[in-house]
Amino acid sequence: MKKVNRIAFAGCKDTTQECMSALIDAGYEIDLLITIDEEAGDKNKVAGYMNLKEFAAQYNIPVYTAASYSLKNETDIENLSGITIDILLVIGWQRLIPEWLLNKLGKGAFGMHGSSHALPYGRGRSPMNWSIIQNRQLFITNLFKYLPGIDDGDIVDTQIFDINPFDNGKTMHYKGTLAMLALLKKNLPQMIKGEINLKKQMEVTPTYYPKRTDEDGIIFWDKDSMEIYNLVRAVTLPFPGAFTFYKEHKVKVWYGFPFDSRLFDPYIPTGTILHIFANGDIVVKTGDSSFLITEYEKDETVVLRKDEVFHSGQYQYKNPHQFPC
Repeated sequence: MKKVNRIAFAGCKDTTQECMSALIDAGYEIDLLITIDEEAGDKNKVAGYMNLKEFAAQYNIPVYTAASYSLKNETDIENLSGITIDILLVIGWQRLIPEWLLNKLGKGAFGMHGSSHALPYGRGRSPMNWSIIQNRQLFITNLFKYLPGIDDGDIVDTQIFDINPFDNGKTMHYKGTLAMLALLKKNLPQMIKGEINLKKQMEVTPTYYPKRTDEDGIIFWDKDSMEIYNLVRAVTLPFPGAFTFYKEHKVKVWYGFPFDSRLFDPYIPTGTILHIFANGDIVVKTGDSSFLITEYEKDETVVLRKDEVFHSGQYQYKNPHQFPC
């Protein structure tokens, strides 16, 4: 007789642990964790990857370490086919759930996807980062039931939160986690009973955010300071970070903000280092004003000097607002 697992998780991030911990505290039993190892997390560049095996052992949660992140490997199909799962909660798992697994779930797979507009606008990759980059003011987290396509499932419930001018990749991550916890606590009892009322996504042409890579963090100093600020705060830790070049050396920019539009000659070339303060903070000329860099990372042998110029190397500018959401 096959073992029945009422609630299973698929995840490999800190958000996975946050949600599992909250459900355990609320009295739920988690019967299985599907995850990947550190090597696979590194290979797939999973931001915020966390090895969850120790946490799972603490609460006696059986762990299945996938042979492939896609769960399409023959080994995964063979091993998971012997386990009957009622509800699969997909939290911190940046891949689609294959149709073979969806078809064998008792009540289905449920996960989260957010956008600054109601679905199907803003399906796809890195919606929190894109929402900051595009200077959006709110974010809608959706708890939805998985279908084989990209974020195309029916919606169980939504939770909206603010995007304020001080938010960054980390604070959006925090807010997203709290939104997920609220949605799970509110809706899981009905999900277990099979009594949820699913809502169809709007019948309009979907839009998709493209995948972001490390290289998308390049700074173009001829753009206005707010555009640069939105990029820097969107891709700061736990993401790969924004960057620029000083001569042939890469400099990571972890934090900074618009500085002043009156103190410096507006005709100074963009990217020029206008001033370096005694504590190392740097003022840089931008397309419309100046930008203060307060946290950055460079090779210790590289000495930055006033009046030298930061530049974008051979990278070509991509308008962040060309992607509809």
